[in-house]
Amino acid sequence: MRMNKKAVSPVIAVMLLVAVAVAAVGAYFIWYKSFQAGSQKNVEEQTGTIGSKLRVTNITNDNQTFYITIKNATGYALVTDIGDDGSLNVNDTNHQADVQVTIKDPNGVTISTGMVNEAATGVNWTFTTLSGTVGIATDDEGQIEVTVSSDDMSPGATYTIIITAAGTTSTEKYTAI
Repeated sequence: MRMNKKAVSPVIAVMLLVAVAVAAVGAYFIWYKSFQAGSQKNVEEQTGTIGSKLRVTNITNDNQTFYITIKNATGYALVTDIGDDGSLNVNDTNHQADVQVTIKDPNGVTISTGMVNEAATGVNWTFTTLSGTVGIATDDEGQIEVTVSSDDMSPGATYTIIITAAGTTSTEKYTAI
């Protein structure tokens, strides 16, 4: 039995045309969505709004201490406990803000929390910038050291580190080494 070549060719041509059209429309939507995401990220990078105004840029640890480097873009100088009362304070007159750090273990249990430079049982808070000055000026980077009991830190465990200052909170997951 012979098929009519004229009847088969238009059917195959239409099927190929539909396949190309569907592929082109799909490719366009993928390109469009990636353009939107890339464009938004580009704008955020140019205006400095990418991520939080309080960004964790590096975390490391030794046996008992978490070393947390943060970038401050809050518009406030981050300082050690303004009121010495253990509460999270903001001084709008001097554009200064306290910093609070909370570290939770893999089960979500808080193993340490407190204001920077606040001494508490089993927790030692220090606060120095990379340039050696006390506090972190806006648009500057600095380090917070949180010392916990060696029983609270396990290599390979993932901890949640929450930093709050000037009405901004930054949360990071970190796997201890």
